[in-house]
Amino acid sequence: MTPFTFQYKDTEGKPCKGSVVKFVGGDPMEAELEANGWTFHVIVGTQWYGNYICIPNWSVGSELANLGDEFWNYERLCEYTQLKKDNAKAIARALAEIGERL
Repeated sequence: MTPFTFQYKDTEGKPCKGSVVKFVGGDPMEAELEANGWTFHVIVGTQWYGNYICIPNWSVGSELANLGDEFWNYERLCEYTQLKKDNAKAIARALAEIGERL
């Protein structure tokens, strides 16, 4: 997958842009996302009970729904990690965009 930009709305409803700058498919898949001035090295895969996400450079790990379930993934990232809501929105949107392109 070639790098691409995506749009999302922050918690105030303001339009924002992010980028998927690197991507390696498979299970687990890896992507490097840039949004809100931050970089997120995202690893997403499957496990016995569903999907998971790991963001090692942010000490984040959580369960996920499918990539396209942006609302559930956003809620999960907000409730169970230390990510700020705007960063969780960007990551959830990026995952949905990746899911659409696979």
